[in-house]
Amino acid sequence: MKLHKKAGVVLAAFWLFLTVMGGTAEAHFSSTGFSDITVKDKNLEYSLFLLERELLEAMPRLDGNGDGRLSEDELSSENDALTALVHDKLIVTGNSKVGTGVVLAAKQTEKAKVPMIEIDINYDFAEPVDRYMVQYNFYDGTNPDHRSYATIRMGKQSIVQVINSSNNILQMEGYHGTDAASSDAGTAQGDADSKPLAASSTWTSTLKDYVTMGMEHIWSGADHMLFLCGLILASGTSGWTMLKLVSAFTVGHSITLVLSAMDLASLSPLIVEPLIALSIVFVAFETMFRKRFPQLQGKQIAVTVLFGMVHGFGFAEILHGTMSGNIALPLFSFNLGVEIGQLVVLAIVIPILWLIRKLITSSRNRQIWWTYATSSVVGLMGLYWLIERLISDFTM
Repeated sequence: MKLHKKAGVVLAAFWLFLTVMGGTAEAHFSSTGFSDITVKDKNLEYSLFLLERELLEAMPRLDGNGDGRLSEDELSSENDALTALVHDKLIVTGNSKVGTGVVLAAKQTEKAKVPMIEIDINYDFAEPVDRYMVQYNFYDGTNPDHRSYATIRMGKQSIVQVINSSNNILQMEGYHGTDAASSDAGTAQGDADSKPLAASSTWTSTLKDYVTMGMEHIWSGADHMLFLCGLILASGTSGWTMLKLVSAFTVGHSITLVLSAMDLASLSPLIVEPLIALSIVFVAFETMFRKRFPQLQGKQIAVTVLFGMVHGFGFAEILHGTMSGNIALPLFSFNLGVEIGQLVVLAIVIPILWLIRKLITSSRNRQIWWTYATSSVVGLMGLYWLIERLISDFTM
């Protein structure tokens, strides 16, 4: 395939990329917050963690001097504004009565290795509460894919639930001083007939909760799935090569997932997120130009393990601050969920890619065209995320 034809294929892929990404130039990649909730007899304590830029998007007036940053003085002097924000974005009820949130403090802190703003809120009720409900509404900014990992504590028990735009209601039984109390988390937004998901301290519920979180994490991570697609393309028509590459990716992310969850190794998401995007660019580049760089040949497995380790730090994000005591079962369950989610993606994508390839690649030239076109799209999307995330990091 001549150079000018290769360039034409890449330009065509670039046009397709712009068509697909059109209208999303202002979109941010999925953002993460945390909700630490402590349930008591007559009150609920809520520590809300948000990125500084997202708090400013929700309440621009907090930035009194207009420098795009929130100082400790600005946070302490804008208690009324924070209270108004809490009343608007967090609705907490006890026995169907709406509670009034009192902002106790707001400060700069760090959560999951990322600088964040912590807002401590207290909800008091006149009588013991049998059923609490929390409605989380931080979705009207520029990050509609924002999610919050809620850790709900009741006595010695704790559970984790993922809050997002389609699952933003938590329901919890009141805690009356015995560890036998259980808690529930609703799964439907505004659905009065939805059945709450029981979350007890049994090993089966722990297995189910963390497997589900692992599956949701990889399915909601378009960058992880795109990297998997890049590995499929890199394997060509060899099923054995694809199996080795996917296995190498699994080994890599499993290593760092374990190390990170055990606090033996860590890497800030401010570094991890751009590196994940860079891994997508690299795997696309390697697929297109491996013949021109013979030094890369034979090193695919080692490079894939390395990038798998980078993605592992991204997977571990959800586990930071969500586990206490024995972490073996939650860690195994979450990793199992990631692997199940990964296999589901592969089971869907591989037949589709192979079918398309078979239909349009009857000649060698078309096979080369297919490789350049698909890898170009993957690489351009990775480059888009890389630039976006670098810019986002510098503006934090």
